[in-house]
Amino acid sequence: MTRFFLAAMTALALPMGAMAEAYDCETKHFGSGGWVPERIILAYDTEAKVGSAFDSMINHLHKAPIPVDWSARSDTSFTFKWKLRGLKATNGGKGINSYRVTLFTSLNKFTLSGQRHGYDNVISASGTCKKIK
Repeated sequence: MTRFFLAAMTALALPMGAMAEAYDCETKHFGSGGWVPERIILAYDTEAKVGSAFDSMINHLHKAPIPVDWSARSDTSFTFKWKLRGLKATNGGKGINSYRVTLFTSLNKFTLSGQRHGYDNVISASGTCKKIK
């Protein structure tokens, strides 16, 4: 698992410039809706105004970090949004999950919310982050 995330950190850093930062986030509190990864790596470049994300579900579908919608809420708070299409459910079907992560860099914390489209699941989690770049 460690090699998995070391490869992700390297891949996240490649397209990012000198103003890039990356965080390794560990989920501490899971909501009841499921579909929450144990770890998420988030990266952003304030100069290029781009962001990316990587976790076990992204790895399963894409085998690499994905570009995400990214915005700065303040100097220390950033929002990342993405959709994952094709995640298999326990009933054998495939679906779409939407995710929104707010990263609070001054607190080294994050919150995650999301939705499994077509279902009542409310995806939620929170945890801690460590700066890795």
